[in-house]
Amino acid sequence: MRDVRRPKMRALEAFEAVSRHLSIARAADELGVTQSAVSHQLRALTEDMGERLFARSGRGIELTPAGRQLADRVQMAFRQIDQSVADVVGANRGTVRLAICSSFGPGWLVKRLASFLRDHEQIDLQLKMYASDPELTDAVADAFVTTLPKEQGFWSLRLRPELLIAVRSPHAEVRDGKPLPLITTTLDPSRIGDDWIAWCEIANVRLDDVHSGRWLQVSHYVTALEVARTGLGIALVPDFLAEEALAAGTLETLSDTKLPTHDDYYLCIKASRRSETNLRAVTRWFREQIGT
Repeated sequence: MRDVRRPKMRALEAFEAVSRHLSIARAADELGVTQSAVSHQLRALTEDMGERLFARSGRGIELTPAGRQLADRVQMAFRQIDQSVADVVGANRGTVRLAICSSFGPGWLVKRLASFLRDHEQIDLQLKMYASDPELTDAVADAFVTTLPKEQGFWSLRLRPELLIAVRSPHAEVRDGKPLPLITTTLDPSRIGDDWIAWCEIANVRLDDVHSGRWLQVSHYVTALEVARTGLGIALVPDFLAEEALAAGTLETLSDTKLPTHDDYYLCIKASRRSETNLRAVTRWFREQIGT
């Protein structure tokens, strides 16, 4: 039997995706890489195989007979690999592990969660809250809501931007004629108060007009919100986190200004697992909630 050089796994992965979509663009989107990277892998595979695997068809592409033969076998092999991985990480259980950041969970997800639980009784949802963005890996969760969506091999859906608003208790007392302390979540000693400086710039106000000279430093938006609610200071928190308190009258806004942090929230799922029934249901539900 003639020795055949084994193609690199990355080239086979690119070929498998293109063979399903018959589109380099869609394959690149699924794999989380550029179209040029996929094209490079296809060229390398063609050279290794010594066979033409794709042919032009109008404006698109189609598999050659050799390409179809290889696609059938490679797709079956990848399905077996996916099945093996799923068995190890528990992807085929009825439980979906959803990792969410500490502000997004109570501020956005929980108030909408009843509809998911009502419509998806077959899914046991496990919510895993984290303080900082975790590594995107099956070992941590099956799906993630994160502000760091650019991870190779992961598909992402933008859920909403993060916009900070200034809130305080309507019953807060001004002491000795001084403004309330400002609550900041920027804890780096060299950057303390940067969030408020940025807010003041777009609000067109002087920092000294709202700043007592003392900072209250907290590590999480949820804590900042509660400190403001008690009347101890003015906090910058995501607008969605303060919605209920503002509606209930336990908080009020300092102004209409909203500060974009550019840390937008994304739903992230491994591209190779997007077709799983439960993860499709999770994705569909998030789309319904954001109206896309």
